Amino acid sequence: MDLNFTITGRCCDLALHPVSSATAEKIRKEGRGIYKTKYLEWWRKGNTCTCGMKLGDDSVVDVTLDGKQVPFDPTPIKDAAVLLRRRMYLDSKARFLALMGYDDEVCSLTWHWIDVQNFDPKKFDFFVHRWDRLLHQNGFYIVDDVRYDGHFANDYSWGERGGHNMIDPVVIDLEDVRREIAQGEVSVA
Repeated sequence: MDLNFTITGRCCDLALHPVSSATAEKIRKEGRGIYKTKYLEWWRKGNTCTCGMKLGDDSVVDVTLDGKQVPFDPTPIKDAAVLLRRRMYLDSKARFLALMGYDDEVCSLTWHWIDVQNFDPKKFDFFVHRWDRLLHQNGFYIVDDVRYDGHFANDYSWGERGGHNMIDPVVIDLEDVRREIAQGEVSVA
């Protein structure tokens, strides 16, 4: 059987990078204008990007087997979420982080598996990030990837893509975060 798992809603492409104090000041000063200062999509460089589907109240989750919709309870998706772990930055010499990108592009993402036997919705595994604190929104879930029965999808496809708006860049002073952690005010888990 062919299995498809589709989320329709809004996709995100966000990057969190360590930046120098000069770059942090430039980002604070220029706001969204900072995106125009370098080559297209420079803010994505490095391996600290998270691209996936934002799972919110307006998201629709569909599961189909051989093109026929099957019942699916999306609760386990949010249950799989982990808070963004910043320990690698906290233990570094970095002073500032910059969060840049977008989180509002209307689209869908479908994961597709072939030759699925004995379908059971409990065999899904979800890779989900929570970026609540960084984006100042409770329940900010990003579905990064999905596995079924221990296997990543044979392929995936983006659909119904529309335009997006870049977020206001966020500069995070790691000294403030380190101080909050030392005082027990915030967790990094």
